[in-house]
Amino acid sequence: MTQCCNDFGNCTQGRDCPIRKQRAQEVNKAFINLHRGIDDPYEDITSTIKGLVAWIAVVGIVGLIFWTWVKV
Repeated sequence: MTQCCNDFGNCTQGRDCPIRKQRAQEVNKAFINLHRGIDDPYEDITSTIKGLVAWIAVVGIVGLIFWTWVKV
């Protein structure tokens, strides 16, 4: 295998350099992993509260339907 980088670590063979491809893959993996975690804790809390409110609404509606059905 030929050496495709100079003394400073810069590729000299263009896009076909295996070192350049490896570095590009590392950057891509880092970018993908960055966006898999929780970016904003406030957004996580608000989505949790919205989910809780939705469950309370569903349980309340089902409870009202059941209550009116049993009462009749």
